[in-house]
Amino acid sequence: MTQSDYAATGGASLIWPEINSHFLSLRGIPEHLQADTPIRATYRRLLVGFDAITSCELKDLYKFTLCLQQLKPKEADSPELRLLVAAFRAWVSFDYPRARHLFRQHIDAYPSDIVALFFTHMFDFCTGQTPELIPDLERCDSHIGEDHPLYSYYLSIKAFVTVEAGHPAQALKLGLESLRHRADNIYGIHAVAHALHEQGCWKELCIFLEQRKEQWIDNPGMRMHVYWHLAIGYEKSQQTEQSVHTFHDMYALKDSRFAKQDLDAVAFLWRYRLNHPDDSRFDDIWQQLAFLWSGSIGASMSHFHRLHAALAFAASGQPVLIEKLIAESDGFGLDPQTHQTGLTVLKGILHFAEGRVEDSLLTLQAAQPHWSVLGGSRAQRELLPLTLLACQRRQAGLEANHAPA
Repeated sequence: MTQSDYAATGGASLIWPEINSHFLSLRGIPEHLQADTPIRATYRRLLVGFDAITSCELKDLYKFTLCLQQLKPKEADSPELRLLVAAFRAWVSFDYPRARHLFRQHIDAYPSDIVALFFTHMFDFCTGQTPELIPDLERCDSHIGEDHPLYSYYLSIKAFVTVEAGHPAQALKLGLESLRHRADNIYGIHAVAHALHEQGCWKELCIFLEQRKEQWIDNPGMRMHVYWHLAIGYEKSQQTEQSVHTFHDMYALKDSRFAKQDLDAVAFLWRYRLNHPDDSRFDDIWQQLAFLWSGSIGASMSHFHRLHAALAFAASGQPVLIEKLIAESDGFGLDPQTHQTGLTVLKGILHFAEGRVEDSLLTLQAAQPHWSVLGGSRAQRELLPLTLLACQRRQAGLEANHAPA
């Protein structure tokens, strides 16, 4: 590929090349990068706003809606941005099929626009359909070569999508190749961690992340999540105390007490609780997490986030908060299947918290065929089969206790 080829197919990525790696490395847009043209000013506003929309919180969604509404027609009408702005407007209007169609139209027109690919990828991730990007990537492959300045990021996106499609060995190769081109590509490190997780390579996962720590420990957007992978790796390697120590290191990285960075904390501690039901050392943290997650009731549109809130309420002995979470979940802005699956899962967690093991088991099993629509990654959604397994074990124990002598 030549630079002229990329000029014809690069789309939004060519508006301001210097800003792209900051965005794709998940470090945010530095203040010193200020736009010197109107189209760059629009591009910068979209990148900053996009960081907010993926939180799935109504307040952030509304902020990005205002950003889009304030764009003047000529600001949104450049060929490189027209379809992307239209896709964002469909997204914030909860017209998800139209948003996905518009993203695909843009990628078809600009198949080497890696920033747009990332937009689309994160849309798919938030709506529980990460593997949906595979046919788009197949079309882009012939337009993106090793000489592309964002090639490492392209490979890391492809690696994560591949692992979520159920091909971890292939994803591992892609992730490692992305790091060969750029060692500090946090999304490449993240993809490799997921690939090793899916293959159960726990020792290799811990070694990989420890050896690469300098490349991810200072990344504000991903370091807590990467730490979560490391803690899980140690826990699965039967290095319990090391996993606990790693968790504390991870949790100490929160930006502030009230920063909304508690998803990975819940995800680790719930696994730990199921494996070590008699260990009470985290009881105080569970109470704190439940208090912090109570603010998401009625504020988050994500059933994946609601699941983590419900687990915090269950672990802290406050099932009434799960009832309130269910009562506030009216399906606004959600696909009907996603909403029904989310409600069913929340009810299953409520029954679990109330000690109604058989009801929890049956309810979670009813939603099991549709768990993926809740969003998150395969590794993150393991909380559900692990909870289901805990129900089965408790149910078996209850039946054994009531069996005739």
